[in-house]
Amino acid sequence: MLNSLDIKNFRSLESFQVKKLGQVNLIVGKNNSGKSSVLEALRIYAGSANKALLENIAQGHNEKYRLNEDEETNAFDTALPFEDLFTGRAFPDNDLGIVIGEVEDSTHSLSITHGFLAEEEEISTDELGEEVTRIRRIVIDKSEFSDFEYPAKDVLIVKKGQQVFLIDFTRTFPHFRRFSGEMNSIPCSVIPTQFISMDELAKEWDAISLTEGEEIVKQALRIVLPEFEDLSFVNDTSNKKPSHRLAKVKITKLPRPVSLNSLGDGMLRILQLVLKVFSAKGGFLLIDEFENGLHYSVQEKVWTLLFTLAKDLEIQIFATTHSWDCIESFSKVATENKTTEGVLFRVGKSVRSSDEGRVIATVFDKEQLYNITQSDVEVR
Repeated sequence: MLNSLDIKNFRSLESFQVKKLGQVNLIVGKNNSGKSSVLEALRIYAGSANKALLENIAQGHNEKYRLNEDEETNAFDTALPFEDLFTGRAFPDNDLGIVIGEVEDSTHSLSITHGFLAEEEEISTDELGEEVTRIRRIVIDKSEFSDFEYPAKDVLIVKKGQQVFLIDFTRTFPHFRRFSGEMNSIPCSVIPTQFISMDELAKEWDAISLTEGEEIVKQALRIVLPEFEDLSFVNDTSNKKPSHRLAKVKITKLPRPVSLNSLGDGMLRILQLVLKVFSAKGGFLLIDEFENGLHYSVQEKVWTLLFTLAKDLEIQIFATTHSWDCIESFSKVATENKTTEGVLFRVGKSVRSSDEGRVIATVFDKEQLYNITQSDVEVR
């Protein structure tokens, strides 16, 4: 679990620090303040910046993530893959790059820098005393590139602890010399603002089937619909895709099951929230716009459940919101909970002239939560 958060040179977060985190964290701020960028940085940290993840994130923003041969000669598109991830939407001119980790402890921080990979000829002698020419791959930092003689190609250099791997803009390089393959990831579940596909939810359900998690999901659905009895995922016979599945629900006093989608957004949102908890065990649960689909009257019960599950499954939760009702319900649960710490922090531009308008975090700890007003957290 992260005790604090330090993000440098990632999107609008040029030098961003949250000096205290809880096990459950709520992020507030105006539109385009950087809330979603915080979640995205945590996602990259958890996934150790593997190439598939970076490509998925870039695709989600319609940003460049791959360099094809025909693009190399396109005079109208000079952007390189993954440049949009960096502050200013460009690779820095120096060796500085993206850093994601803790404020006081950089031991396990993740860094992503732009560099170059070159191949140079190395002449050696074989067992028979004859000269042999070998190709040696070397990584060049930007500070060294101007003095290098051989052709080189752009790469991202990813480091975490003692591990290093490279991301080429056309493929990921295999293991060689001191560079390892892609690093181990931390479990991480992401709940976006839009609804998750039913097929993905079905897979999550299958993973907890016949476990205590199944009953936890059912209890959660009763928060919105007390008459709910049971849930099942079935094949959609009306769809040409044989693997497409639908969620069916049994409700008290109804003679047949009904579609979950016919019961409103609240049921679907809670199903997503709780199912994704289990695949996040031992890692992060990232929720963008927590309140989506949830009526204010049920949000306190949902927060109570998430606080409990965060402790039981050793999960650190990060959620964003635009809703004052969400802030109120979170504040009440966080203040009353004695075992799981909740922290709220606001993301926004600093008003200090010395900060030059950079995005900063203002933390409201457990003792301050009841004193927060709507104008204080600038949710509108």
